[in-house]
Amino acid sequence: MTTNRKRTRTARRLRLWWVLGNRHTRRQLGTVEDWKTRGVFWLGALTVGLVIQGFAWLSEESYGLTETMFAYNPYLFLLITPLGLVGIVWVMNKGGKASRGSGIPQVLLAHKQSYHWLRGPFLSLRVATLKVLLTCAGLLVGATVGREGPSVHVGAAIMYKFGCWAKLKQRQVESSLIVAGGAAGVSAAFNAPLAGIVFAIEELQQSMEARTTGTFIMAIILSGVVVLAFAGHYSYFGVPEVSAMPFAYYPYIIGVSAACGLMGGLFSVLLVQGNRAIAPLVQQWPLRVAFCIGLVLAVMAILSGGLTMGSGYVEAKALLAGEDEASWLTAVGKMLATLLTYFSGIPGGIFSPSLAAGAELGSAMGTLFPQVPAVSLILVGMASYFAGVVQRPITAFVIVLELTGNNHDILPALMVSALTATAVSKLIMPEPVYHVLAKDLLRGWEHLLRDKAEPLPAAQVEEVQITK
Repeated sequence: MTTNRKRTRTARRLRLWWVLGNRHTRRQLGTVEDWKTRGVFWLGALTVGLVIQGFAWLSEESYGLTETMFAYNPYLFLLITPLGLVGIVWVMNKGGKASRGSGIPQVLLAHKQSYHWLRGPFLSLRVATLKVLLTCAGLLVGATVGREGPSVHVGAAIMYKFGCWAKLKQRQVESSLIVAGGAAGVSAAFNAPLAGIVFAIEELQQSMEARTTGTFIMAIILSGVVVLAFAGHYSYFGVPEVSAMPFAYYPYIIGVSAACGLMGGLFSVLLVQGNRAIAPLVQQWPLRVAFCIGLVLAVMAILSGGLTMGSGYVEAKALLAGEDEASWLTAVGKMLATLLTYFSGIPGGIFSPSLAAGAELGSAMGTLFPQVPAVSLILVGMASYFAGVVQRPITAFVIVLELTGNNHDILPALMVSALTATAVSKLIMPEPVYHVLAKDLLRGWEHLLRDKAEPLPAAQVEEVQITK
């Protein structure tokens, strides 16, 4: 009897040891749902990288055709730009008004659980497709738009759809998917994974879910891997030659940063207030407003020799390479053209135009401080003006650093300039521009707020399955 009891106790201990060991192993490996979530993040990120790379190629080809047509006869744009903007606005209003603007305000609203009813209309594949095609159309007709904001919107929409198709159960994962998609869009658009991570944490999501942070970062890296596979290793604005800045130069850097931050804050105020002022006219006569704005943009392009058109990527790269000289008129013209294009309502972002305007400002101010290297002031102008516009200092200096070859000698100067510009910008624009634009955007979709308690139509059931 004693022997049987010992055998029974031994068997129980072995069984307990096996169960506990198996649980520990399963906890380490993760559940099926955990791997399903990781698969959605990773596959979605690879898809985002592929789509954004195609978006980049299409936008470059579109602007290349614009440059060719402008060189052939710039006066053609007195018809091309107004009629082109009219066509873009008409297609946008018919196909999906949620594709309007940069797309970052849409993502800011959609990733919040309190606005989950906006995810269907804001993050549909139709809206993402329109965002890509109409942004490229804007570049083709001579508008002043960037593709980085739209890339955030497109990336978030793709990741959200992958989550819907996979029917993930975790509510927290849904917002993480949207943030990861937007960050992957930035990473793929700029070929800058670190900038994507910082942008997501600083702009899109202030608190990350610890359980999904590793998967989230891996998704951003995977989107960058796709870009490397197709485009190779490159810096967005090339690799300018810069050296460490002596301490004696920092008073000049702070002065340039404060001026650029002031200009960036003023730009944000004009963007918000001008958009609010023109909104009733856009709602009543969208095509007429687009035509008038297109005509003004065409005249500005002709007077500036085409420098106010496009994203500004070509001009900024030429300044950094020392192949061109900036002027105050070009800098102000770029800012004004960006404002007017945004007021027209067409899809397109302000990332690249803001970086280009900052480069123009930094180069123009370089004539006031000839003792400071011109390239260094251009980089400081880019970081500080962009920080003044978006009021995200870490994102600003990380983006400029990664987009210009990761030369860490200039990093302290970029950090000081971004922080200084943000502080100055907040004096005239207390709240970040994208958050203000998101609040203004929400007012146009209040009918969904009133209808959210009612049963959803069958066509929208798929869009909100992930929230159940």
